[in-house]
Amino acid sequence: MLSASAELDRNVTAHADDLVRRLRQLGRDELTAMYEAAKEATECLIELAKYGRNPVTEVVANARMVGEWAHFPPGDAIDRATQSQYYYHAHAAAERVDEEHGHFHTFVRLESAEGHDVPIVHLVGISTDASGRLLRLFTTNRWVTGESWRDADDVISLLDRFNITTEAPSRPLNRWISATLRMFRPQVIDVIRARDAAVAQFAAAHPNTDVYEDRTLQVTSETPIDFLDQIRAIESALDATS
Repeated sequence: MLSASAELDRNVTAHADDLVRRLRQLGRDELTAMYEAAKEATECLIELAKYGRNPVTEVVANARMVGEWAHFPPGDAIDRATQSQYYYHAHAAAERVDEEHGHFHTFVRLESAEGHDVPIVHLVGISTDASGRLLRLFTTNRWVTGESWRDADDVISLLDRFNITTEAPSRPLNRWISATLRMFRPQVIDVIRARDAAVAQFAAAHPNTDVYEDRTLQVTSETPIDFLDQIRAIESALDATS
Protein backbone atom coordinates (compact mmCIF):
# COMPACT_ATOMS: atom_id res chain seq x y z
CA MET A 1 0.00 0.00 0.00
CA LEU A 2 1.30 3.44 -0.91
CA SER A 3 1.88 5.97 1.83
CA ALA A 4 -0.11 9.22 1.71
CA SER A 5 2.96 11.13 0.50
CA ALA A 6 3.71 8.51 -2.18
CA GLU A 7 0.11 8.64 -3.38
CA LEU A 8 0.30 12.42 -3.57
CA ASP A 9 3.56 12.24 -5.52
CA ARG A 10 1.99 9.76 -7.95
CA ASN A 11 -1.04 12.02 -8.47
CA VAL A 12 1.16 15.04 -9.06
CA THR A 13 3.26 13.10 -11.59
CA ALA A 14 0.15 11.85 -13.38
CA HIS A 15 -1.24 15.38 -13.56
CA ALA A 16 2.05 16.69 -14.98
CA ASP A 17 2.12 13.91 -17.59
CA ASP A 18 -1.48 14.66 -18.60
CA LEU A 19 -0.62 18.33 -18.94
CA VAL A 20 2.33 17.60 -21.24
CA ARG A 21 0.16 15.32 -23.39
CA ARG A 22 -2.50 18.05 -23.57
CA LEU A 23 0.00 20.69 -24.67
CA ARG A 24 1.69 18.44 -27.20
CA GLN A 25 -1.55 18.53 -29.16
CA LEU A 26 -0.96 22.22 -29.86
CA GLY A 27 0.97 23.74 -32.72
CA ARG A 28 4.40 25.27 -32.24
CA ASP A 29 3.15 28.81 -32.85
CA GLU A 30 0.58 28.50 -30.06
CA LEU A 31 3.12 26.96 -27.69
CA THR A 32 5.59 29.73 -28.47
CA ALA A 33 2.95 32.36 -27.70
CA MET A 34 2.26 30.66 -24.37
CA TYR A 35 5.97 30.54 -23.58
CA GLU A 36 6.38 34.23 -24.35
CA ALA A 37 3.41 34.94 -22.08
CA ALA A 38 5.05 32.89 -19.33
CA LYS A 39 8.22 34.96 -19.70
CA GLU A 40 6.21 38.17 -19.45
CA ALA A 41 4.33 36.94 -16.38
CA THR A 42 7.65 36.00 -14.77
CA GLU A 43 9.10 39.44 -15.50
CA CYS A 44 6.08 41.05 -13.86
CA LEU A 45 6.45 38.92 -10.73
CA ILE A 46 10.12 39.84 -10.53
CA GLU A 47 9.28 43.53 -10.89
CA LEU A 48 6.67 43.32 -8.12
CA ALA A 49 9.06 41.39 -5.89
CA LYS A 50 11.60 44.23 -6.11
CA TYR A 51 9.17 46.27 -4.01
CA GLY A 52 8.24 43.38 -1.72
CA ARG A 53 4.91 42.86 -3.42
CA ASN A 54 3.00 40.15 -5.24
CA PRO A 55 -0.20 40.29 -7.35
CA VAL A 56 -2.46 40.16 -4.30
CA THR A 57 -0.67 42.77 -2.18
CA GLU A 58 -0.34 44.96 -5.28
CA VAL A 59 -4.05 44.97 -6.12
CA VAL A 60 -5.03 45.85 -2.53
CA ALA A 61 -2.05 48.16 -1.92
CA ASN A 62 -4.04 51.36 -1.41
CA ALA A 63 -6.86 49.86 0.62
CA ARG A 64 -7.20 50.76 4.30
CA MET A 65 -8.63 47.30 4.92
CA VAL A 66 -9.38 44.25 2.81
CA GLY A 67 -13.03 43.51 3.45
CA GLU A 68 -14.83 40.41 2.22
CA TRP A 69 -16.55 40.84 -1.17
CA ALA A 70 -15.10 44.35 -1.77
CA HIS A 71 -13.74 44.95 -5.27
CA PHE A 72 -10.09 45.84 -5.75
CA PRO A 73 -9.31 48.21 -7.26
CA PRO A 74 -12.45 50.16 -6.31
CA GLY A 75 -14.57 50.52 -9.44
CA ASP A 76 -12.60 47.70 -11.11
CA ALA A 77 -9.68 47.94 -13.51
CA ILE A 78 -11.01 48.90 -16.93
CA ASP A 79 -9.12 49.40 -20.17
CA ARG A 80 -11.47 51.31 -22.46
CA ALA A 81 -9.14 50.92 -25.43
CA THR A 82 -9.38 47.11 -25.36
CA GLN A 83 -12.69 46.86 -23.44
CA SER A 84 -11.03 44.57 -20.89
CA GLN A 85 -11.92 44.56 -17.21
CA TYR A 86 -11.01 42.77 -14.00
CA TYR A 87 -11.34 42.96 -10.26
CA TYR A 88 -10.04 41.05 -7.27
CA HIS A 89 -12.06 40.08 -4.24
CA ALA A 90 -12.17 37.60 -1.39
CA HIS A 91 -15.20 35.60 -0.31
CA ALA A 92 -16.08 34.88 3.29
CA ALA A 93 -13.52 32.49 4.77
CA ALA A 94 -16.02 29.61 4.93
CA GLU A 95 -16.61 29.86 1.17
CA ARG A 96 -13.00 29.77 0.02
CA VAL A 97 -11.27 26.72 -1.38
CA ASP A 98 -8.21 25.38 0.44
CA GLU A 99 -5.33 27.89 0.56
CA GLU A 100 -7.29 30.54 -1.35
CA HIS A 101 -7.10 34.17 -0.31
CA GLY A 102 -9.22 35.47 -3.18
CA HIS A 103 -9.49 35.59 -6.94
CA PHE A 104 -9.40 37.81 -10.00
CA HIS A 105 -12.51 37.91 -12.19
CA THR A 106 -11.73 38.77 -15.82
CA PHE A 107 -14.17 40.22 -18.37
CA VAL A 108 -14.53 41.63 -21.84
CA ARG A 109 -16.95 44.53 -22.26
CA LEU A 110 -19.16 44.25 -25.32
CA GLU A 111 -19.33 47.91 -26.25
CA SER A 112 -17.61 51.19 -25.52
CA ALA A 113 -19.48 53.27 -22.94
CA GLU A 114 -18.96 55.15 -19.73
CA GLY A 115 -19.75 53.59 -16.37
CA HIS A 116 -20.40 49.97 -15.49
CA ASP A 117 -23.86 49.49 -16.99
CA VAL A 118 -22.49 47.96 -20.19
CA PRO A 119 -22.78 44.28 -21.10
CA ILE A 120 -19.82 42.30 -19.83
CA VAL A 121 -18.81 38.72 -20.54
CA HIS A 122 -16.99 36.79 -17.82
CA LEU A 123 -13.98 34.92 -19.15
CA VAL A 124 -12.51 33.08 -16.18
CA GLY A 125 -11.65 33.46 -12.51
CA ILE A 126 -8.03 33.20 -11.36
CA SER A 127 -7.72 31.94 -7.80
CA THR A 128 -4.61 32.67 -5.71
CA ASP A 129 -3.29 32.33 -2.21
CA ALA A 130 -2.15 35.34 -0.16
CA SER A 131 1.29 35.27 -1.81
CA GLY A 132 -0.21 35.47 -5.29
CA ARG A 133 0.55 31.82 -6.08
CA LEU A 134 -1.84 30.51 -8.70
CA LEU A 135 -4.22 27.82 -7.50
CA ARG A 136 -6.98 27.26 -10.04
CA LEU A 137 -8.99 28.61 -12.94
CA PHE A 138 -12.77 28.53 -12.67
CA THR A 139 -15.98 29.71 -14.27
CA THR A 140 -19.21 30.83 -12.65
CA ASN A 141 -22.92 30.92 -13.27
CA ARG A 142 -24.44 34.08 -14.74
CA TRP A 143 -25.92 35.39 -11.48
CA VAL A 144 -22.51 35.45 -9.79
CA THR A 145 -21.13 38.37 -11.80
CA GLY A 146 -24.27 39.63 -13.53
CA GLU A 147 -22.66 39.00 -16.89
CA SER A 148 -24.24 38.94 -20.32
CA TRP A 149 -24.24 35.19 -20.97
CA ARG A 150 -22.64 33.91 -24.14
CA ASP A 151 -22.01 30.31 -25.16
CA ALA A 152 -18.55 28.81 -24.96
CA ASP A 153 -17.55 29.46 -28.58
CA ASP A 154 -18.44 33.15 -28.26
CA VAL A 155 -16.56 33.50 -24.98
CA ILE A 156 -13.49 31.77 -26.40
CA SER A 157 -13.58 34.13 -29.38
CA LEU A 158 -13.23 37.04 -26.94
CA LEU A 159 -10.09 35.73 -25.19
CA ASP A 160 -7.66 37.46 -27.53
CA ARG A 161 -9.32 40.80 -26.81
CA PHE A 162 -8.44 40.67 -23.14
CA ASN A 163 -5.42 42.86 -22.53
CA ILE A 164 -5.09 45.46 -19.79
CA THR A 165 -2.75 48.09 -21.21
CA THR A 166 -3.40 50.90 -18.70
CA GLU A 167 -1.05 52.12 -15.99
CA ALA A 168 -3.69 51.94 -13.24
CA PRO A 169 -3.91 50.33 -10.81
CA SER A 170 -0.46 48.87 -11.57
CA ARG A 171 1.35 48.30 -14.83
CA PRO A 172 3.12 45.05 -13.79
CA LEU A 173 -0.07 43.70 -12.22
CA ASN A 174 -2.08 44.43 -15.36
CA ARG A 175 0.54 42.81 -17.55
CA TRP A 176 0.68 39.78 -15.24
CA ILE A 177 -3.06 39.17 -15.44
CA SER A 178 -3.10 39.55 -19.22
CA ALA A 179 -0.09 37.26 -19.62
CA THR A 180 -1.54 34.65 -17.25
CA LEU A 181 -4.62 34.21 -19.45
CA ARG A 182 -2.41 33.71 -22.50
CA MET A 183 -0.02 31.39 -20.65
CA PHE A 184 -2.87 29.11 -19.56
CA ARG A 185 -4.99 29.50 -22.68
CA PRO A 186 -5.67 25.74 -23.20
CA GLN A 187 -6.93 25.36 -19.62
CA VAL A 188 -8.99 28.54 -19.95
CA ILE A 189 -10.67 27.10 -23.04
CA ASP A 190 -11.23 23.77 -21.29
CA VAL A 191 -13.00 25.29 -18.28
CA ILE A 192 -15.16 27.51 -20.50
CA ARG A 193 -16.33 24.48 -22.47
CA ALA A 194 -16.81 22.52 -19.24
CA ARG A 195 -18.95 25.42 -17.95
CA ASP A 196 -21.45 24.97 -20.77
CA ALA A 197 -21.56 21.21 -20.22
CA ALA A 198 -22.19 21.67 -16.48
CA VAL A 199 -24.95 24.23 -17.07
CA ALA A 200 -26.65 21.97 -19.62
CA GLN A 201 -26.47 19.01 -17.24
CA PHE A 202 -27.89 21.08 -14.38
CA ALA A 203 -30.71 22.42 -16.56
CA ALA A 204 -31.67 18.91 -17.64
CA ALA A 205 -31.81 17.79 -14.02
CA HIS A 206 -33.80 20.87 -12.91
CA PRO A 207 -36.26 21.60 -15.73
CA ASN A 208 -38.43 23.93 -13.64
CA THR A 209 -35.73 26.39 -12.64
CA ASP A 210 -33.91 29.23 -14.38
CA VAL A 211 -30.50 27.59 -14.38
CA TYR A 212 -28.63 30.88 -14.84
CA GLU A 213 -30.20 32.38 -11.71
CA ASP A 214 -30.18 29.29 -9.51
CA ARG A 215 -28.14 30.13 -6.38
CA THR A 216 -27.32 26.48 -5.81
CA LEU A 217 -25.15 26.52 -8.94
CA GLN A 218 -22.28 28.95 -8.42
CA VAL A 219 -18.96 27.54 -9.67
CA THR A 220 -19.65 25.79 -12.97
CA SER A 221 -16.19 24.39 -13.72
CA GLU A 222 -12.65 24.54 -12.37
CA THR A 223 -9.17 23.15 -12.85
CA PRO A 224 -6.00 23.37 -10.71
CA ILE A 225 -3.06 25.22 -12.21
CA ASP A 226 0.58 25.65 -11.24
CA PHE A 227 2.89 28.32 -12.64
CA LEU A 228 6.12 26.31 -12.74
CA ASP A 229 4.41 23.11 -13.89
CA GLN A 230 2.93 25.03 -16.81
CA ILE A 231 6.32 26.37 -17.85
CA ARG A 232 7.88 22.90 -17.66
CA ALA A 233 5.02 21.43 -19.71
CA ILE A 234 5.28 24.15 -22.35
CA GLU A 235 9.04 23.58 -22.64
CA SER A 236 8.54 19.82 -22.93
CA ALA A 237 5.88 20.24 -25.61
CA LEU A 238 8.09 22.69 -27.51
CA ASP A 239 11.00 20.24 -27.38
CA ALA A 240 8.75 17.57 -28.87
CA THR A 241 7.92 19.80 -31.84
CA SER A 242 11.49 20.78 -32.66
